[in-house]
Parts: sequence; structure tokens; C-alpha cells
Amino acid sequence: MTCYRLWTTLETKLVEMGILPKGRSLLACRVFCRRNGVKFPGKKTIEDNDDLINEIEKKFSQKKGHDMKKETKKTITASVKDAKAEKKSDDERKYSFRTIDIDKIFAHNNIRKTDEIADLVASISTHGIINPITVVHYTGAATYYNLVAGFRRYEAAKKLGLKSIPCHVIEDVDSLNEISLTENVSRMDMTPYEECVAVRHLINKKNTPAQIAKRFGRTLRWVLVRKKLADAGDEILEKVKAGQIALSAAAKLADLPDDVFKEELSEICGSLSDWDVKNILERTHMDLEKAPFDHSACLKCDKCSACQKDLFDDDPKAYCLDPDCWARKAKKAAEAKVKKLQEEGRNARIGKFFGAGVSCEDEANDFEIGKYNTKLQEQAKEAGIQKRILVDAATLKTFEYYDKRDLPDYHEETEEERQERVKKENEDHEFERVKNDMTKNRLRSAIANKIQKGEKDDVIALLLFCCYDLDDTIDESQHSLLGIKEDEDRCAGLSDIDDQVRPCDIHDAVLGSVEHILEKTYDIDILRKMYSIITYGNPKDAEPVDDEVEDEIKRIHEKKNEENNESENESQED
Repeated sequence: MTCYRLWTTLETKLVEMGILPKGRSLLACRVFCRRNGVKFPGKKTIEDNDDLINEIEKKFSQKKGHDMKKETKKTITASVKDAKAEKKSDDERKYSFRTIDIDKIFAHNNIRKTDEIADLVASISTHGIINPITVVHYTGAATYYNLVAGFRRYEAAKKLGLKSIPCHVIEDVDSLNEISLTENVSRMDMTPYEECVAVRHLINKKNTPAQIAKRFGRTLRWVLVRKKLADAGDEILEKVKAGQIALSAAAKLADLPDDVFKEELSEICGSLSDWDVKNILERTHMDLEKAPFDHSACLKCDKCSACQKDLFDDDPKAYCLDPDCWARKAKKAAEAKVKKLQEEGRNARIGKFFGAGVSCEDEANDFEIGKYNTKLQEQAKEAGIQKRILVDAATLKTFEYYDKRDLPDYHEETEEERQERVKKENEDHEFERVKNDMTKNRLRSAIANKIQKGEKDDVIALLLFCCYDLDDTIDESQHSLLGIKEDEDRCAGLSDIDDQVRPCDIHDAVLGSVEHILEKTYDIDILRKMYSIITYGNPKDAEPVDDEVEDEIKRIHEKKNEENNESENESQED
């Protein structure tokens, strides 16, 4: 027997509109029309395109279509029987329910995960398969079928060893992709990763994002976010699959250019947090109202949010979505501002800024006369020196400063002088550091001796200086006196002291923590104040003289040299 290709719903609609479907012969159309009572369209043909489909859908929303009876072998005898058979309704011709051997069903092109189906297996084992799976006839073999929707139910049935499974058999081959996606998306039980793969699958089938959104009742952004994540590559998709990139966060970045979108998401190490999204948008989502240049032409650019109403229909602002273009225009505007200042006789240039100040990479960082350097500031004013001007290439903000090189007595040091100056500065810094350390130790020793011999008032005074942080006040060995329970996850606070603790208990706990308190007190000014109150002495009495500091520095260097020599000897022996 000869088997003819089944007529699709689209071809049926074309014939009823008086159009010969592309790819169907005149003879095939005559037979179809005669059997189904449809007027023969003649020899008219038309290309199968989106405009035609939209026109057909519009016309047939008011008129029922005409479908073939499914699974009928197209022989002359069958045609005669069909012509005499009672005319079936649309619903009867489109699908049927039946039980099919599970071995005759092929499961291809599944986008869903089917490895976590233990709950579904238990449910089917108890209640059976409530919702049939959806299949279509396998091409070239009428008794075999391809699975369209219900992959998890199919896998669960196989795990349970079922021989057959209830099925919903359809003929509308043109809508198989939509049926499969609708089956899963409309139930809202797909993972974000599966949604991305599903949308990519439909895009590859020549569906536009707008068509997908319309057919499944979703917003355009819903489709675009998943499309952009899928197009960004497997590395991004794996992060979506692992939950590192949430769709809700990615949606906020969906309006960025594809290359920027991919680059930003690929650099995410952990999960994409709200802080990450905010930081990315601040760098790439530029508000044109704050542009430091004329942005009238930008409002007509494809990379302006004002030209993408489908993405920004709820946002009245206009954003530049191309940070590189923004930077180029801002720099050009900064160069024009510098040129204008120079024409006015000002010493201006484009500078490097960092946050609110000058970048350490800019030479102004080395030669600026700081506002706290009153001596040099006065010299510059008396000499009538003009301030230099820096212009920020990103914001066009200006920074004015006196430059040391403009002073009359400025001497540009040689490399030898610079090395000598740096050496002297390092030695002075080390001297001050060692002197402070020695002073702190002497102050601590004097305070501790006085407290150990003193009154309760001294202990209370010590507590007042340090009570801002109980962890710095009471040593852990004294916590039991205050009824503080040990907790490794956090530091103890004043609120952790037991209500039944007596003042004398606090006195004893503080007295046992004197060394701990003083060790935790790093501010030399606080130590000096503590020394004055508790010992009634002058803190300067505790400061070492210069010779003592020099001896201490010498001792530190000798000890460090000994340690280095020991380390070198051990390395040679190894």
C-alpha cells in the first residue's frame, strides 16, 4: 500500500482559503478537496512566510479549520470509505487517547532533567499515571511514536517497569515545539537552566522572541533574559544551572549589549548578588541626563534605552548602554575644556582621578602642596603662583592645586638626593615608631603597677576607658566571674554580663584583666590620659630619651640579622 504524507493544519487552512499549499501536487490537492468537501483552489501557489501565517490565524480565529482524520492509510479504498463516513468534528480529528507499548515510544530532544524523579516514581506507583504523555507518529513507521511532552512521566514509567502507558496522540506536526514548551513552561516547574535551553531551542527553530512571548503568554523580557543567558555560552549556563546566576538578577542586566552582558557575568566568581548587579549597572548603565557632553544625538542611537521601548517601557529615563562610547565622548569633551582653559592662560591638563581625589598614578599626587602644609601654601600665595588645574576625563570635574615645582626656590632633586631623602624619611619613621612602642610599654607598666597597689577607684577608672568593647576589657579567663557563657561564634558584650553579678565581681574581673586591657589599648593618647589619671604623673616622664631609642633600634637590627643568618644556614644544610 502507498502511504501519503499527512496533511498539516496549516496546509488544510491554505486549501480552504483557496491557496495551493507549497510542496503539494495538483493531484494531491484534488483528492484532498474531493474527500473533505473543500473547493479546489486551482493552480495558485504562495510562499509559506510569517505574514501569511498571521493572515491565516486572523481569518481562522472566526472560522473553524478543517483537519484530516488521523492515522488513515491513503489508499483508494480508504478514500472511498472516508468520503462515505460521517463527518467528524475538529477536536476528534486533531487527537485521540490510547494506551501504547512503552517500547514503541522514542524519547528524543528532551530539554528537561529526568534524573531527579524519585517523588514522581512514588506517586505513579501509588496512583498511576493521571496525565497521559503526548506523542506523535514516528516518521516512516506508523506503529511507532516520538515523545513530545511528558519525558519525566515516561522515564518514571520505565523505572517502574510498566509495559504500556496512556498517550495523547496528535497530528499537528507544525506545533510540536510549542506543545513541548507549553507543557512545561505553563506549569512553571522548569528550572531556570531548562527555561534557557527551551527558549534557545525555539529560537533555533526560527521563532522570534516576540512570537515566543506572544504564544506562551510571557513578557518579551522573560524571553530575552533566557535567550541572552543561553547565547552567552556554556560557561554562563553552567552558572545558571548551579544557581550562581539568578534570573531575577540577570533580568536587571538584560538591556546591556550582548558582549558586555557576557563579559560581566563570566567574571562572577560566587553568586550574583544585588550588590554585584548595582555595581555593574553603575559602570555600564549611564544616565544620559548626567552626561558631561551634548547627548542630543545619543537619544537616537540604537544603544540608548530610549530607542528600546520594549525593554524600557516603564522607565522614563534615557540610558547609554555603551560605556566605551560614553568614555570616548566624555574624554573629547574634557579635551575641549582643557583647551579653553589653556586659551585663557591657565595651566590645565587632563588628570587621573580616583573617587573624590587625585589618583596616586597622577604626578599631582607627588607635587601637590597639601592644604595642611600652611608654610608652603603661604609661600605660593606670596610668590603669586597660579594654581594648576586638572580636568577629570570622565566627569569634567576640576581640581586646582599649588605645585611645588612652581615655587621660586624649588630644586629638582637628583636620583642620589632622592635616595638619600627616602633613606632619611625611613630612618625618621622607624625612630618614631620604636619610640612610640617603648613609650607605650613604659606607660602600660606604670599603670599596671599603680592599679595592682591602688584602690577600687583606679580599677573603675580603667574600666571606664575600655568599656566600649568588653572583649578588649575582660580577659576570657575572668568571664566566669561575670557569668558570661562561652560562645566561639561571637565576642562577648556588656549585655552578656549576668544580672546577678555584684560590683565586687566586676572589680575582681577587671583586676585580673589589667595586662589584657593594657595590651589591647593601642592608642598612645589614651594610654597617656590613663597614665595621668591613675598615676597622677606626667606622661612625658615615661618617654625614653633618644639614646635609649637608638640602642633599641640597634638591638632590633642585630636580632633581625641573627634570625636571617640562622635561616640561611638552615637552607644551606637542607
